[in-house]
Amino acid sequence: MADDDPPPGGIPLLIHPSRLRVLCVGGGDVAAAKLFGLLDGGAHVRVVAPQGCHRIHDAAERALLQWIPREYAADDIGDAHLVIAATDVPGANVAVAADADAAGRMCIRVDDGRAGTAAMMGAVHRGPLVLGVATTGAAPALTRLIRSELADAYGPEHAELVALAGELRSDERVATALAALDVADRRARWRALYSPDILGHIRAGRLDQAKEAAFACLLSSSD
Repeated sequence: MADDDPPPGGIPLLIHPSRLRVLCVGGGDVAAAKLFGLLDGGAHVRVVAPQGCHRIHDAAERALLQWIPREYAADDIGDAHLVIAATDVPGANVAVAADADAAGRMCIRVDDGRAGTAAMMGAVHRGPLVLGVATTGAAPALTRLIRSELADAYGPEHAELVALAGELRSDERVATALAALDVADRRARWRALYSPDILGHIRAGRLDQAKEAAFACLLSSSD
């Protein structure tokens, strides 16, 4: 593959769900499984389907999403940023995806992940840290396996570490110390922050010591 060729597996894209408007066509268990991560993130979700599974019913009753109990129509896309075609009829999903494409909206097809313009990745969330993996629909079992391995390898301490890094990035002392360095040296200072010693302090609950060690990495002169 040439350097300028597009990657065959797609391009990862992080979306902030609290600003996302989602239309889901289909109300079964598969649709619900796709939706609840979005709902947890604060997305605004509409479901269009004559029937809804228990989870869709319950979420609608709790006003977590809007359920419109009827057949889909093309103008249901409305102002949705993202469309999920999640019916159990492939031809219906094709039509929904075509309408979404015509309206310039991203579309996930649950029956054929490679046929839509977007797909959900297997993800591990550790606070502000998000780790994603996908096999573009070719090997979902492998996606689940790698996701499990990531979940085991990256625990709550990594969320604390990312939060600490974010705090230090906004600290004027750090900004002043790093401003005089070239790009390579600044990167080296930040890489030193993610050391086993600092993670060890965090795992042991010694957050003040972790912060002191992190400051030392960023403020002291390099060898």
